[in-house]
Amino acid sequence: MKKSDLKKIIREELVNVLRGSNTINEAFADPEIRKLAKMRGIQAGRWQNFFRSFASTHNIAWDKLPKGTLTKSTNTSSDPRIKNGLVFWVVDHEKRNPYGNDRYWDSMRTLRPGVLAVTLNGKVQYMDRGGVGSKGSNRGRNDASSAVGTAGRGMLMIKKLKEMADHILTMDFENFRGGTTAMKAKRADLKLGKDKFKDHKAWKQANIKRYTDILNARVGSRDTVDRMVGEIVKIANEAVKEGMEVIKIGRYDKLMTTVKGNEVELEAVTSAMSRALRSYAEYIRYANQAEKDAKQDWGGSYNDKSAKETAGYIKKIYNAFKQGDGNQIGRY
Repeated sequence: MKKSDLKKIIREELVNVLRGSNTINEAFADPEIRKLAKMRGIQAGRWQNFFRSFASTHNIAWDKLPKGTLTKSTNTSSDPRIKNGLVFWVVDHEKRNPYGNDRYWDSMRTLRPGVLAVTLNGKVQYMDRGGVGSKGSNRGRNDASSAVGTAGRGMLMIKKLKEMADHILTMDFENFRGGTTAMKAKRADLKLGKDKFKDHKAWKQANIKRYTDILNARVGSRDTVDRMVGEIVKIANEAVKEGMEVIKIGRYDKLMTTVKGNEVELEAVTSAMSRALRSYAEYIRYANQAEKDAKQDWGGSYNDKSAKETAGYIKKIYNAFKQGDGNQIGRY
């Protein structure tokens, strides 16, 4: 039996013995990541923690990643993210290791449930105190005993992993880089009109206050426009909260969020919200004046017409938010 294989077996047994000591405590939002953190081959031990080491190396805030970050696939042979993404190669049930050898101990002849290996952009990942990285990246010791997962010498090849794994968990890695550093860098972009806010709670409070102040200035009874703006405020508040808590970077290094399940630039949401409130204030002024005009014989129809035109514009913003249409949210 090779020395590297023996070292790997001893390390795994020590991890099992020390299970529960200094284990990972992150409150993962994605249920698949929570399951993954408990699997053989990747479960945190006394000396090593994959998630902490990978976060340090690649600036990933694992506990902030939303449900759906990991995608389960049984297409272990040709899933496109195998070449361009982070992949966890998983064994579901105990079975014979096609690349085992009678000279090996039973733990090498048999594949047991757990994570076989982790690859990033098609390269097997290794781990030590320096972090997590591929062979030759100066991250990890680059031998079989330091590879992430249970796979040993002679097994750490994509071609062989495809044959051994029952399913894979894939992640669009580049979309989630940035961690808390990205959030701090983007906070200055969280605007409402001319004001800037450092966190979503302050933005939400200001948003609700402005809506309430404008609404309180109304002379007549409330109508459909008041309800539409109230809905826009609610949707925007939820989107801003998610965008500031769950860090996801899109194209052109823009901070992203979701509206009705669709990805939208966070800046587009805050800008549209500002335009909606500005238009709402104009609508209230026109509507108030139109009510006064109606009581005068010479009042005319200018204010009533302007109120209706402004209401139409607000409705376009409202429809964009209700549909989660990023292009329209950014347009109106």
